[in-house]
Amino acid sequence: MSAPGETATRRRGRALEAAIFEATLAQLAAVGYPKLTMEGVAEAAGTGKAALYRRWTSKEDLVFDALADALPRPLELPEQPTVREDLIALFECYRQVHTVAYGAAFRALKEESSAPYSRLHDMLRATVTGPVKELLLAALQRGVQRGEVRPDAVTPRVASLGPALMSYYCITEKPDVPDDFALCIVEEVMLPLISPAAPGPGAAP
Repeated sequence: MSAPGETATRRRGRALEAAIFEATLAQLAAVGYPKLTMEGVAEAAGTGKAALYRRWTSKEDLVFDALADALPRPLELPEQPTVREDLIALFECYRQVHTVAYGAAFRALKEESSAPYSRLHDMLRATVTGPVKELLLAALQRGVQRGEVRPDAVTPRVASLGPALMSYYCITEKPDVPDDFALCIVEEVMLPLISPAAPGPGAAP
């Protein structure tokens, strides 16, 4: 049987990178960003720390790349035939942001407000949270055109409601958001809120 170090030396390219990213996210979830070390990641990945330093000059760069690799890409989601399916797909994408390394990305953002976290926040907003909100607005607008959504329900606040509920659950309950949470938000909150049969904001009680 080969020793761990011997097994690691045979890995190259994407295979080694994937093992390092997996170890990085596992360490981030286990010990948090402040206690994460390049040495700890190397040991967890079964490789030498030199393999890490050849690719990343700091743990900040390593964590950034590991999260960028693991986070979902909402802009690649196809449009769905109904607003219900659109919302489920988009909320499920947002749920995956929280479940990457058991919420490691969002926990890292809560730990400090220093430059590394600002960079991570900008990356999340540019690649995931911002696009999700834009796609939610577009999905609601398509729902209006199909008669599934009230026109006055197409607002940034309504589009932000689902992601806000998910983030609230992650902060107050636990970071690994349940598999059915996206579906529950859509069916219990969003559809009743945006339905043409629902009273508008100025309707009498």
